[in-house]
Amino acid sequence: MCLVLDKDTIEMEIVPYIPKNKRCLPHNVSIVEIVNAILYNSTF
Repeated sequence: MCLVLDKDTIEMEIVPYIPKNKRCLPHNVSIVEIVNAILYNSTF
């Protein structure tokens, strides 16, 4: 079973606890997609 949360839940419940990038480099991938990938891969 995969655990995939919707975008709004991730932005409201998880993203505020992730530290900001200290080098101020632009991101190519959104934080929401990274969190979904981590949750998806951790279920296997």
